Amino acid sequence: MKKILLSFLSIFLFTTIQSQSDVQKLIGVMLADTPIEEDLQELCDEIGGRVTGSKANQKAVEWAMQKFQEAGLSPKKEAFEMPVLWLEKATTATVSGINAEKEQLNFSPRLVAKYQSKPGTYSGKIVYVENGKPEVFEKLGLKIKGNFVIVESDLCLDINGLFKEYADATAVEMAAEKHGAKGIIFMSSRPAGLLYRFITSKTTDSQIPQFVMSREDAKRCIRLSQNDAQLKFEVNIYAEVGGKFTSHNVIAEIKGSEKPEEIVVIGSHIDSWALGTGANDNGCNVNMMIDIARQMKKHGIRPKRTIRFALWNGEEQGYFGSWAYTQDHEKELDRHIMALSIDIGSGALSGFFTNGEEKLVAAVDEVLKPVAAFGDFTQLNIPIVGTDNFDFMLQGVGNLVGNHLPQVYGQTYHATSDTYDKVDLKSLKRNSAVVAALALGFANLEEEKVTWHRRSRAEIQEIFDTHNLEFTMRMFNVWEAWVKGKRGRK
Repeated sequence: MKKILLSFLSIFLFTTIQSQSDVQKLIGVMLADTPIEEDLQELCDEIGGRVTGSKANQKAVEWAMQKFQEAGLSPKKEAFEMPVLWLEKATTATVSGINAEKEQLNFSPRLVAKYQSKPGTYSGKIVYVENGKPEVFEKLGLKIKGNFVIVESDLCLDINGLFKEYADATAVEMAAEKHGAKGIIFMSSRPAGLLYRFITSKTTDSQIPQFVMSREDAKRCIRLSQNDAQLKFEVNIYAEVGGKFTSHNVIAEIKGSEKPEEIVVIGSHIDSWALGTGANDNGCNVNMMIDIARQMKKHGIRPKRTIRFALWNGEEQGYFGSWAYTQDHEKELDRHIMALSIDIGSGALSGFFTNGEEKLVAAVDEVLKPVAAFGDFTQLNIPIVGTDNFDFMLQGVGNLVGNHLPQVYGQTYHATSDTYDKVDLKSLKRNSAVVAALALGFANLEEEKVTWHRRSRAEIQEIFDTHNLEFTMRMFNVWEAWVKGKRGRK
């Protein structure tokens, strides 16, 4: 009996030590020399910006498949349907008119069209609406109808500035449509001529053309307007447009050794806008996923639960790829322990958003203990709308979003400056070790520490009500789909 007890004790100790050594080993190899930097440079410099539906995006999917295959995994492409195609080719504009002294004015501002602005030629007067508050629209009234409003913007310095910009833009869109504006010109929130693009609040159903004009040119227009100049705006949008088309997520996994049916998903989106080369958003974190899978496979690290690596597509247009995944894998969702999205650049991870699931906080604290030397990680139990965790939240699955220090994310977000040289490679390596430890920690977490459950629709709605998410969800055009039962848990 004594020998049997000692044998069981030896097995227990060996298993415990092996589990600990796997995490420590994985952290070590992630911090060591790996191909992550070379892969990132290849993705950004050789493939470039990767708008869903573009040839570059398709090339990136094949590139990712090859990287996973070379790492020893068996990836697959999971097809899903995108509702519309929109690829900007060029947008050109002229501002003309007369100043207060009746002298002619004429110049060509730098600008880009926002997603789903319909191709064509548009013209109208420029009406300055300050920062776009509803009371300014009400005051100007009929002057807006049939014309273009130009909106002043604050400088964007971090992710808080980005969410403010989205919220402000949504309010402006509502007021502009109400007052019959022909289109909207937003002043760029970045200096030095930087241009960028993001979706409108109607996403694929945008009704009026919208533009981001360089900060300097927009200020010029505003100054002229304030000095009583009468300005006319003429713009030409050239874009490739089409109806529904097929895109692909890239999915790879390492099967669990004890509970292969239980799944931990970690993912980043492979698509990007094409003004820059999609480095901080989100190429750096795509390569993180590939590198974690590569090092786990190379060093024989086998999780107890299955770890599924997801490179989502169609994120920038409304998280279509991750939405499709939750539909296609609906029967598995009860067995999804956690879904993680990394999508806020290469600044150092400072913690994780736990998205309304308080019980996840303790679990995240637990699995991050092996990387405690990297700093104090603070978990924020705030629901995030705007990336690929969202449809897992709509399905009641416990989900996380990495929270990063700003680095240059706000300034380079969706911009011409989002290039390889802006990535903090040192932080990317550190972040890779943190995410690897978190993923393996959740995959190996003891059953009694998995204290959360898949939420019902009523429980999900309670999170939305508690955190007043209706406006934010409307801001990303997902509220109606949730309310009507077209998106999320039934």
